[in-house]
Amino acid sequence: MPSQKFILFRYAIALLLLLVFSASVAQMQKLRVGDNHRFLVKEDGSPFVWIGETNWFFAKLPPATIDSILDKRSAQGFTMMMVSCREELYNGEGTGGINTPNEAWWRYLDAYIAKCAQRNMYVGITLGWWGKTRNNSADDLYEYGRWVGDRYKNNNNIVWLTLGEAGGHLRKNSIPDEKLNALVRGIREGDTGDKLLTVHADFKRSTSISNDAQLCDFNNWQTSQWCCLNDLPRKDERTWTVWEAIAFDYGQRYDGQPKPTLDSEAWYENNKDFCGTTPFNIRRRAYFTIFAGAFGHSYGAGGIWDGLTAADSCSSSALKAIHYPGARDIGYVSNFLHKLGDDFLKLRPDQSIIPEGNSDNYDTHIQATKASDNSFALVYSASDAAYSVDVSALLKSSLTAVWYNPRSNQYQTQSDFKLAENKSTYTFDPPGNSGAGNDWVLVLGEQKFTSRFTAN
Repeated sequence: MPSQKFILFRYAIALLLLLVFSASVAQMQKLRVGDNHRFLVKEDGSPFVWIGETNWFFAKLPPATIDSILDKRSAQGFTMMMVSCREELYNGEGTGGINTPNEAWWRYLDAYIAKCAQRNMYVGITLGWWGKTRNNSADDLYEYGRWVGDRYKNNNNIVWLTLGEAGGHLRKNSIPDEKLNALVRGIREGDTGDKLLTVHADFKRSTSISNDAQLCDFNNWQTSQWCCLNDLPRKDERTWTVWEAIAFDYGQRYDGQPKPTLDSEAWYENNKDFCGTTPFNIRRRAYFTIFAGAFGHSYGAGGIWDGLTAADSCSSSALKAIHYPGARDIGYVSNFLHKLGDDFLKLRPDQSIIPEGNSDNYDTHIQATKASDNSFALVYSASDAAYSVDVSALLKSSLTAVWYNPRSNQYQTQSDFKLAENKSTYTFDPPGNSGAGNDWVLVLGEQKFTSRFTAN
């Protein structure tokens, strides 16, 4: 039988660990919608770049594997991990339910949230998937939301995703409005910490095309492997591209104000249900959507989202999936965007600076964004084909061109670029000549701005 001294020692260690976890949580700032209603920011107004990963079935994985995932993603620059409260997928003892929570499962989620806070990462939480509403009343859903909200009201590093695959009401027959409203009301009343809340969108859909948008602090798409349905409002019947989907959200107004938006589930890498993706598929989605007006992007990896401990088809185990090349490239996206600093909040989509030669083909599309004060422009091209840029709107007493390689996270200056009098349109030819997949980001601005991309 353990001695009293040993018991006291073990208690002291546990208390110390709890204090460390609590301190790390307290140090993080809550997120809020920025003043221009386009971005998320921290409490002090600094930009939050959402670079997320779906770790939906995290509770199927042992703690050491979760540590490895979070260590790798934190080092790569990921800022958001997305999980789902699905107790039936827990490897621990028993299962819980909406009225009888499995405390062991919830302690595992407690630890996950604390581990993310230690790494300065946020956690997006769904309180279950759309099927949770089938056999539960609105009153039960309200009490469930209130209970979970109250449990985590003091954790600043949380964003509520509410319910998986709900926004857009493709599941409308399964998710009556009153049930979703009750769940949201419960979360908000239980979580007096006033954290951001959205509704995780259904596949091929956005919260912006349903009543859910009225519940959300920000909108989101789930384009995944499919992109978007062809029943969205447009002049022809062609399925929307991801940049058109984000542009649709960008144009929506709520009481005269826009809402931030992002692609919360994009094309998964090495997903056993959808094999055949490439790192190029993965990274171009991120640049297309962010430069089209999204405030961030979410990535998914087969093996991690579904909590695999062994390979399944093209999906590796979670421990091996952390090394997928597409995740590395999304980390480079984070590195690039964080170099913008506060200037990230100035980004505004502007395709008018590409006067000709653009395409709706994902392999050759060009997506441009420009600073709200016209101090710089960024252009992503999915191939190395030459294109023209109209720089007339830029502040250009001097102008420097820098190429960013999103495959290697390296930069090079185009030293032969010079402004000429009475000339507004210039041709830029990205390095290389190998076609689609040799993608580049062009950075245009004063040298004071572009130097941050060339400095070591």
